[in-house]
Amino acid sequence: MSKEVKNTLIMTAIALVFGLILGIVHEVTAEPIRIQNEKTLNEAYQAVLSDAETFEDTEIDAEENEELNACVDSVLTGLDADGEEVGYVINVTSHGGYGGDITFSMGVDSSGSIEGISITDIDETPGLGMKAKTDDEWLPQFYGEDSETEFVLGDNIEAITSATFTSRCITRGVNAGMAYYNENYAGGEE
Repeated sequence: MSKEVKNTLIMTAIALVFGLILGIVHEVTAEPIRIQNEKTLNEAYQAVLSDAETFEDTEIDAEENEELNACVDSVLTGLDADGEEVGYVINVTSHGGYGGDITFSMGVDSSGSIEGISITDIDETPGLGMKAKTDDEWLPQFYGEDSETEFVLGDNIEAITSATFTSRCITRGVNAGMAYYNENYAGGEE
């Protein structure tokens, strides 16, 4: 057997062993990762719609709002302990952040007011765009506003210093979420 064939067989065997190990690790970790992601999302839902005890998926067609460069990915109906509807969690992916898409959950109570926003996926510049997630004063600018409010950066929303792309991206996403709410749920329509 030539040296080239021998080396090729050795490398193939090593690749197969490591491929098998990688496959086993993936199988072992996939379920715990899924459970942790689900837990993280449920915590976000509870944070943005605190009156809700449970959340039920609402069937929707994901709706891209091209004008606002954002997409409503899913909507959950928040129910209190008696099973009464207390509002909605609208999951939005907004495009055009400095580091790419920004995904967040926003809670809209039954009167159409924004109760909270929780960023679930963001990859912005640490210390600048990441302030959208870590600054305790930035997201609350949106809270308490009704569904008819149009948020405008520099008008009723103050941008994060040196993070205009991030600020604009989230503001457009919130406007897209509220536009979806107004089209589908405002006035008690479902």
